[in-house]
Amino acid sequence: MSFRALYSTPGALMLGVLLAVFFPSGAPYVAWLGEIFLSLLKVLILPLILVSIYASLTSGINLRLLGKRTLFYYVLTSSFAASLGTLLGFALSRGLTPGLLNLEQIADGGAGFSLDRFIGNLIPSNIFVSLAEGNILHIVFIAIFAALASRYLVESSRRFLVDGAVALNDLLMQMLRGILAVAPVGIMALVYASLAGMDWGEAFQLRSFVWAVGIAAFVHALLFLPALYFLRTRRSPWRFLSAVKVALMTAFSTASSSATYPVSKQVLEQNVGVSPRTTSFTLPLGATLNMDGSALYQSILLIFMSHLAGAEVSLLQSLFIVLLTMASSAGTAGMPGGGIAMMAFMLNLLGLPQTYLALYLVVDRFFDYPITVINVWGDLVVSALVDRDMAGK
Repeated sequence: MSFRALYSTPGALMLGVLLAVFFPSGAPYVAWLGEIFLSLLKVLILPLILVSIYASLTSGINLRLLGKRTLFYYVLTSSFAASLGTLLGFALSRGLTPGLLNLEQIADGGAGFSLDRFIGNLIPSNIFVSLAEGNILHIVFIAIFAALASRYLVESSRRFLVDGAVALNDLLMQMLRGILAVAPVGIMALVYASLAGMDWGEAFQLRSFVWAVGIAAFVHALLFLPALYFLRTRRSPWRFLSAVKVALMTAFSTASSSATYPVSKQVLEQNVGVSPRTTSFTLPLGATLNMDGSALYQSILLIFMSHLAGAEVSLLQSLFIVLLTMASSAGTAGMPGGGIAMMAFMLNLLGLPQTYLALYLVVDRFFDYPITVINVWGDLVVSALVDRDMAGK
């Protein structure tokens, strides 16, 4: 393998996996490289979202049509993922013996969804706190509010703000290009450090769960989303996949849809030709609200938990719970331990003991990375489809 092939995102990903398998003891010595790369990506997220949304919405775009198209595709893809996960969970969980795992009691994950927390995580009360906590939904709300308000300013003031936002957006994108120049090193270090410490034997007891998630991921990511892309654009989904592969590999190495946002925005605009107005609106929302991978993964996990506990849950009830999880994801965005809290809430709805949160913590270590890839893949496809629908409007 040549140095050029090795110093690429796919080569770095492969190298990180190989080092984790054959030399796991060396991971602590390079982990800091991955942390630096991830921190540099994160520092760009909020300012890039703020200025790009503001600049795009003040350019005269049809916000109502853009919002309707985005919401339609996000609901469509997430609903399919939740339904698919529910069906496969029912089909493949029957072979497990109830009480198979000896789960230890862990601390309570906290309260689940509530209207107060939903409003608090959607509508900000202090912009500085929102920035410090990295609450993307708050920043999206502020950017949209500011863009709508600026339409009522005098032309000279509005143009000054728009030009400043565009210039700042260009600066942030130039900074991103510099960070991506060293992306292979950061990705290699992140993959190496994350995989080296895993005990793969823990997941072997739940082979049917692994199969369920694997089949659901394959059908959704490699059949449904590509078919949807082809039917709406009449273009090759595999060529599109190749054009955005850097974003998907970044998602795998960081396990964060939010941290991948700057990379997703760049590859869509430069490699695919998606309008910055579209990416600036759809991707930030997708990073917090559109979770295709999480929908199918959590639906399967809840059904397996129910079966292991000997509880009977109807297909309709399980689908309702998963859809509620999707709808309430905005209520836990930006909250530390939000995933655990939501899972605790769902366990209460099912009447299952909180000890099953231990199972969530175990399997989440293994599936967090590929599930994030599916989340980002769904965002990329939807952004491209919305841009196609908005062309000329």
